Amino acid sequence: MNENSPLPDDSDRLRVIATYLQLELARVQRCLATAERREREQQLARQATARSTKPAWTVQVTLGAEPRPIAIHHGECTVGRPRVRPITRRDAIEALTVGVEACGLCRPDRELQVD
Repeated sequence: MNENSPLPDDSDRLRVIATYLQLELARVQRCLATAERREREQQLARQATARSTKPAWTVQVTLGAEPRPIAIHHGECTVGRPRVRPITRRDAIEALTVGVEACGLCRPDRELQVD
């Protein structure tokens, strides 16, 4: 045995140690794969939750005691924030048909098919 190494000198015992280490490495790799899969699933769940909490359509309103609608936006659009409120698809279509402006960036009038 080498003084600097805690390993034995004979091949039989070294093979036993090598086999043990290979088995342990395989176990660690299985645990790692399980942990990575679980983390990916959690990330996908967080993304799905974030998407489901965003409204499909929003209305941007003016500041003041009696806010008036300024523009309609797609729910993912960040223009006009924080002065946007969630609205239904039907409300978005109605607002566009009565003259509320469509956002020039996200163009909700195209998806809602309102001219």
